[in-house]
Amino acid sequence: MKLKQRPFVGYIAWLIQRITALILLVLLPIKIYSGYAVIGKLPGSGMISNLHLNSVLDAFLIFALIFHALYGFRVILIDVGFVTDNRSIFKIFTIIGAVMCAVAFYVIVS
Repeated sequence: MKLKQRPFVGYIAWLIQRITALILLVLLPIKIYSGYAVIGKLPGSGMISNLHLNSVLDAFLIFALIFHALYGFRVILIDVGFVTDNRSIFKIFTIIGAVMCAVAFYVIVS
């Protein structure tokens, strides 16, 4: 049985994973560096320590982490051969990621 797939689904997941990788490359060092500023180990750490407590940065970091991990796991499942239908796993992981982000954002805001 031949599966009819949309060719751009894999590209969208690939592109999102690359974008979230760049977000993680920028935000993780900022989060670690600003953590040192919060505990007073950096001189002149006023503005930098505010970045550590910024909920917008936390939201972007959580979004990037969730979708990067889920789409990376999707690639592993496809490479190993557990998944034959790219569309279904993309939809499932997108829904799981959206729910996880919604819960995380709710926790951050409240």
